[in-house]
Amino acid sequence: MVRKYFAFASIVLFLAVVAIAVDNYDQEWRRWQRAYLTELKEREQGSLSLWDRLQIELSMDLNRVKIVTEPGRLADMCLACHANVGVPGFEENPLKDLNEIHEDVFILKEMPLDQVGCTACHRGDPLALTTERAHEDMLSRFEEIFLEALEDLRSEKQMIRQRGIERIRWMTGNTFGYVFSDPPEVRERKIREIEAWWARHKDTFLAEGFGERDSPFKTKNPQQERVLENPAVSPVGETLQFVGSNTCVACHTNPSPGGTSYIPPSNREHVERWFREEFKTSANPEVYLYNHPWLAEVLATQFISDPERRKELLALVDEARRTGKVPEPPPQDLLEVMRSLDVTCEACHGPGSEYAQLMMRGLSFEFQGRTDEAAQLIARGAEIARKNAQRSVSDSRIWRIFEELIARLMGRSLDAEP
Repeated sequence: MVRKYFAFASIVLFLAVVAIAVDNYDQEWRRWQRAYLTELKEREQGSLSLWDRLQIELSMDLNRVKIVTEPGRLADMCLACHANVGVPGFEENPLKDLNEIHEDVFILKEMPLDQVGCTACHRGDPLALTTERAHEDMLSRFEEIFLEALEDLRSEKQMIRQRGIERIRWMTGNTFGYVFSDPPEVRERKIREIEAWWARHKDTFLAEGFGERDSPFKTKNPQQERVLENPAVSPVGETLQFVGSNTCVACHTNPSPGGTSYIPPSNREHVERWFREEFKTSANPEVYLYNHPWLAEVLATQFISDPERRKELLALVDEARRTGKVPEPPPQDLLEVMRSLDVTCEACHGPGSEYAQLMMRGLSFEFQGRTDEAAQLIARGAEIARKNAQRSVSDSRIWRIFEELIARLMGRSLDAEP
């Protein structure tokens, strides 16, 4: 009798585990992607084989349609279900053609969904994977916010006017040609054009699902803190890019750019020491290219579009590092990029794309009087530069580069007795 009960309980437990696994696998986002991809495949070739359906299952990917906008303001997965961007003939929500739906509000033309996501205008829960949770709180006060922003355009304070047009741009994907620093009569003409546009299109915005919402600047990115902990990638998880040392030097040779005090005078001494001609990557491209642990990889990823050529170049660099011999002929495409860009500062501090963006935005906020926000952004930029430099100075390969350049400067062999 005990064995019978045990066998029965085992079967029930097994069936429960299978049911939970199936339910966990077949989530709502997956069902909509499956319906969408199946329809596309059937249009292409008619009936589908078991292999075709298996291929569809394998192609579904939640992360591929996750959107994290710069600079980490917003992350959403709406397109996991609303997968149709531009294919006509789908009538059932959420698979209606998003291009067609947004045609009259210019969103896709001016602000592609893969850049701003959906919740920038519609609100809702950006990381939810069920309809019920995703659509919670979608309707808020879009019209009120829009009209407040429109009123800001008439403010006497330039920064309030700038904030107003920025809000409108994020809500509609359009600036309508309004420039916050234009003369009053020009601004007023543009404001009247925006008012006329709103009168024509507001019903489209306020209709089902087009989301009255709070200001997009209030949106929190649940992944922001985790993303920002990694100084080696951008807020969207991409490898950072070189911006060139001239971008860095433009600020760091000036102790007080824009009248702020965030870049101290000591930076001038630091820049003048290491940005001398003798240490520049543009003046010593082979030394940096074949000895630096990651510079060639970032350059190749950033500037060489052909994957086969990129593979060839990285193989050459790897061989040079292993053998200590410069290949003949040297890779001119990488050398020319290095000479034209000159990544001297970034050779220690890492690719500067996110750093430069944070610093410039921080200085802009400081100019606007938004000192708390400015301090946070600039402190984050400084943290990235500091962490990357600390990692670099602990790498003997990078120190070896500077030892060689210093030896050249002093006119002696690196291996000679001191």
